[in-house]
Amino acid sequence: MKRIGNQSLRVGRSAPGLRERATVKIRNAILQIHYKPHQKLTERMLCAEIGVSRTSIREALRQLEAEGLVERIPRRGMMVAAVSPSEARQIYEVRLALEPSLSRLFVQRASAKDVEALKSACDEIERDIDRQPITYYVQSIDRFFDVLMRGADNEVARSILRNLRARINYLRALTAEASGTDRERETLEIMRGVVDAAVRRDADDIAQRCRSMVERSARYAIALLIKLEEEPTTEPERRVVRRKRVLVPSGLKRSSSEVSQDR
Repeated sequence: MKRIGNQSLRVGRSAPGLRERATVKIRNAILQIHYKPHQKLTERMLCAEIGVSRTSIREALRQLEAEGLVERIPRRGMMVAAVSPSEARQIYEVRLALEPSLSRLFVQRASAKDVEALKSACDEIERDIDRQPITYYVQSIDRFFDVLMRGADNEVARSILRNLRARINYLRALTAEASGTDRERETLEIMRGVVDAAVRRDADDIAQRCRSMVERSARYAIALLIKLEEEPTTEPERRVVRRKRVLVPSGLKRSSSEVSQDR
């Protein structure tokens, strides 16, 4: 499941914004499962891998703890957080409560420029489906939703979702790793339907499409997390897909008809 390969995590010492850049490096390493759930993160290890001071690492970890990607365990130190099925369910419930309504507001309030930006964000998703590492695809999905939320012009709701952003992207990375590009292309087609509804200014249609998309994501992600919890000490079955090597828990193989009903 490790997708960094030969890519270096090191940050040049003369680069500005070392804390911010270290935060990005560690965040991406978590999303790429380079640092795995429950793995202990020591300042010494991170300093050696990323090449910045302990102060920068400490500040980066503090930021990632606020995002919910790492957690401090008493007497054990800082660990990579793991999203449980229960927490994932709650995250998707928040998304279901907000995103369909915000998509309606997008139809009502978005400018023509906002609609064009949504089209462009969808095109970026298509370009990034086959790119490595997985964070390119995850970030393009994130940009699509950010354009949608920004065009809805409700900063309170947008800030609520922004607080969940890192964990939402973690779930996207995890499910994208387990599913492969066929599922990602199905997701792209669903998003194209959202764009089409936005172009037509059809509030009912865009809200229903967003609701169905979140429900689909929730079903797949929660099923995956449950299987991972059920097999904590066994070596998951490996299979190779066209773009990448992934780890798939046994029992989660799906037919194409089943897959099309999910994420």
